[in-house]
Amino acid sequence: MKKLSLARTLIVGAGLGILLPALVLAAFLFTDRQDREVNLRVRVPMSQYADVLARGMAVAIWNLDKEVAGQLVEAVLRNPDVAQVTVLDEYKERFAHGESKVPVVGDRLREEREVVYNRRIVGHVVVEMSTRRVQLDLLTDLSKLGMALLAQVAISFVLILLLFQRRMLYPLRSLQQSTIRLARGELEQPVLSQRQDEIGMLALGLDKMRTDLGTLIAERDSRNTSLKQELAERLRAEEALRFSQAKFAAIFDASPVAMTVSRRQTGYEVASLNDAWVRLFKRSREQTIGTTGARNAFWISQLDRDAVLAEINRTGEIARYPAWLSAGYEGTRLLCEISGRLITLNDESLLILAYEDITAKHQYEREILDLNATLEHRVTQRTEELSKALATLQQAQGELVRTEKLAALGALVAGIAHELNTPIGNCVTVASTMQEHNEEFAESMQHGVRRSTLESFVARTHEGTTILMRSLAKAAELVASFKQVAVDQTSVNRRFFRLDETVNEIMLTLSPMIRKTRHTVTCEIPDDLTMESYPGPLGQVITNLINNAFLHGFDRGVRGTVTISATAIDSDWVRLSIQDNGLGIPKDNLDRIFDPFFTTKLGQGGSGLGLSIVYNLVTGVLGGAIKVGSAAVRGTCVTLTLPRVAPQRTQGQDASSAH
Repeated sequence: MKKLSLARTLIVGAGLGILLPALVLAAFLFTDRQDREVNLRVRVPMSQYADVLARGMAVAIWNLDKEVAGQLVEAVLRNPDVAQVTVLDEYKERFAHGESKVPVVGDRLREEREVVYNRRIVGHVVVEMSTRRVQLDLLTDLSKLGMALLAQVAISFVLILLLFQRRMLYPLRSLQQSTIRLARGELEQPVLSQRQDEIGMLALGLDKMRTDLGTLIAERDSRNTSLKQELAERLRAEEALRFSQAKFAAIFDASPVAMTVSRRQTGYEVASLNDAWVRLFKRSREQTIGTTGARNAFWISQLDRDAVLAEINRTGEIARYPAWLSAGYEGTRLLCEISGRLITLNDESLLILAYEDITAKHQYEREILDLNATLEHRVTQRTEELSKALATLQQAQGELVRTEKLAALGALVAGIAHELNTPIGNCVTVASTMQEHNEEFAESMQHGVRRSTLESFVARTHEGTTILMRSLAKAAELVASFKQVAVDQTSVNRRFFRLDETVNEIMLTLSPMIRKTRHTVTCEIPDDLTMESYPGPLGQVITNLINNAFLHGFDRGVRGTVTISATAIDSDWVRLSIQDNGLGIPKDNLDRIFDPFFTTKLGQGGSGLGLSIVYNLVTGVLGGAIKVGSAAVRGTCVTLTLPRVAPQRTQGQDASSAH
């Protein structure tokens, strides 16, 4: 074995103690500085470039002025750290693009901004910058720091080596020589040390050990005289041991537990057994003593005997090992738990085994297991029946949900037809009137046109085109709103939207239905609340809650009000409330309103699925929570707590939510 030097061990340990904290500190400083440099030299300029381009590109994109956009991009690319600038229009098509003329290597950071013109998102700006120059500067500083650390460690090694040689190694060698003299029995020369530290205390301890050894050697002779006394004590102890053996034999024979004693040296031959063993196994004492389990057919399986002996030879004992044993010579089987231990008595190794009959207990356990197996079979059959019933119920529920959604789609189509009827009818009327005026003007031109006739024709034409454009604009606005709501409600598409615009579009589609009632719906939603979520399920939730309020919240002839309001909880969550001033919900029904098929208007327009669908959409697709509060005077308030960025969903989840 290679001899390990104490000096080398101490020096290496001290060096590592100096070097490792320095390396950890250097790594921390390097990481902190890297973050600060990247933020200061890359992230901050990149954010400023993105903000400036987002503001400057708004007019250029709106006016389709690619030349101005290209000039702004070229101005940003003058910074050598800028790798690429891309400007996209509202259709995600490239409007302007620029890349650095010098190849940019290293890590890239990316910053994206929306381009907004007149509160409308008209495009996006993406700026990418490289951190290569910052990393090169940091690596240079790191190499300088490494050289400084190496110099520091080298100087520390030299100083520690000199200190260890003077303060530890030389005194330890002196103590080593003194220890060698003590090992040889040279007790005359004292161990001297002039130091008052730990090494001096060790020298004092060695000197005390030298004096104690002299005293012990002097006392050794006097102890020889006491050997005779110890021999007499040993004889008395042997007499007491024989008495204990006799007492053990009496207890062994009187024990109610079946027990045997076997000699290990003779292959575990049975040396003794008690009366309880004879009664349990119905074998005579004379025919059993002197035999082994391998010869007397006592073990049903020799593998159990081998396992018991192997465990005893390994650990010296065994506890509660179950094995089948033969009772009597006719071969009756008994299941027994075997426990035992090896003991040494008069230099002889003996094995004491105890046998506990658990045959009846085993039979009871088998009966219980059979009963459990039958019970599990019955439970499995009942579970299969319930599963089939649940599948049938879920299929029926899905059919009802699809029927309700088709009914909502029919209401949407009727609303579209009713809303478009007025502006399109106005357009038809104005167009027919303008056609008549043109025919009259054409007839008058055959006889000559007077100035007053021409001015009247121009004025009526201007008035007609003004009405026509206003009606067509109204129709186009309605079509756009209906189209967006229809797309949202017939799909589970995720997009970015303003909450107030989406709610207003939903109210526009519901306006024919609302006007047929005596109730009003008001919206109090700030225009700065934006979400990246699923507007279709959100619209279905709002529609179901308004229909539920109209159907259940107000008596006939009552003019009710439903108020939709929203506030920002923080940067990640929005609270959306739908409040009515109706009758409220009875306290006994509050805990059941989200149960499928629960309704108080069965046969009167209520299907019992509206609020169940609302609960599943809010907690599932939208990833939020729903809470209902109700009072007899203030009506019902449904509060939705929704994340601004809804959780991502897989295709399977989207398909299931659509049903």
